[in-house]
Amino acid sequence: MNGDVSCVSPIEDREYSRRKFLKTAASVGAALSAAGIGGAGVFTRYAEAQPTLGFVAFPTYQGLGDAAILQFAYQLELLEGRFYQFGVEAGILDPFAATQIAAIRDHEFAHADFLASTLASLGAAVPPEPQFVYPPGVFEDPVAFLELAATFEPVGIGAYQGSAGAIQDKGILAGAGSILGVECDHRTAIDILRGISGPNFIPFQRSFTFGEAVAATTPFGVVV
Repeated sequence: MNGDVSCVSPIEDREYSRRKFLKTAASVGAALSAAGIGGAGVFTRYAEAQPTLGFVAFPTYQGLGDAAILQFAYQLELLEGRFYQFGVEAGILDPFAATQIAAIRDHEFAHADFLASTLASLGAAVPPEPQFVYPPGVFEDPVAFLELAATFEPVGIGAYQGSAGAIQDKGILAGAGSILGVECDHRTAIDILRGISGPNFIPFQRSFTFGEAVAATTPFGVVV
């Protein structure tokens, strides 16, 4: 990702990086579980199975700059959009669920288009789409698919909410706030599809630090 973020040297101790990643991944999984997010199981199992990634989990969005924050958000929207696209194309969902997931897919791609146009207006680069990777079998089992969806949406919500205080341009902040509201709708929709009674029983959405958002998405191919 472009921006004022310093990356570690390629020769950084890989075992230390692995321990640091797994520790962060475990904390994110625990936080998701504590917040009542059922998809935490899929994330934790998948993250722990990944090889060493060699990144530093930066604790804050402060100092990244608006462009870097948007570049990261752009990839998150594509990660979700492709996930929902593949889920619909897999034909594993019943007609009602497929219609809902297709609508969410279109929202994610619309968000990505908005972020790309905003980056262009800033004169900043739009990141190339990463080669996303998803857990084996997730597009063969509707329960596993919706469980992972229940992880993605809160991470997206947490990333937007966590970065709000670091965004300098108030116009960008307003756009991000609009996306945040829709992502909250997605979270509720996914819970309903999963048969959760009372999907609106969350009085406060949890914010994610940059390090937590990175740990939750890098295993799936997001680049920082």
